Amino acid sequence: MSEETRWEDIDQLLNRSERTKDESRTKAAQQIAELRFKFPTTAHPSYRTFVNLPEVTMAVQSGKRELAPDIVVVDKVKTAETLLKITAVVAITEEVNEDEARANWAPAASIPGQAFYLFVPVGCGAAAKKICGRLKIRPEGYRTWRFTPQGIEINDISEPSSPIAALMPGFVRRALATP
Repeated sequence: MSEETRWEDIDQLLNRSERTKDESRTKAAQQIAELRFKFPTTAHPSYRTFVNLPEVTMAVQSGKRELAPDIVVVDKVKTAETLLKITAVVAITEEVNEDEARANWAPAASIPGQAFYLFVPVGCGAAAKKICGRLKIRPEGYRTWRFTPQGIEINDISEPSSPIAALMPGFVRRALATP
């Protein structure tokens, strides 16, 4: 498709290029890691954060598969021993679908002994929760993100993770949800 045709066809004009999508996702993952997973800290001096975008810096072994979640937090207890603590996947709007969930969210969420967080763009939270519910993916937390003039904004949209929460009516769960 030529550049002239793209400007004439509104459907093509609204589609983001692969480069733009990759840059947006990389920028979001780096800023989310900086805001939410800034390790080491005084409380966790042995924790380290790795961002696997645009290049893989810390792969995770899960069974026979090697995975590279967007954000990985490990506890470097000793020089030779590293314990996985947290993984996170940062999705862009085009990636909030069942195929992406099966391919990337589910494998990261199924790694035992760690907390998995899912970050999706503002406006995609309900769809992400429905997809995760259908595919039985259980993140530790759902977060939405968006770019603002002041930087990235991150919101927690998780419901209380309690076995009793499923028995509560929807309006009660919403009232108890984290703002």
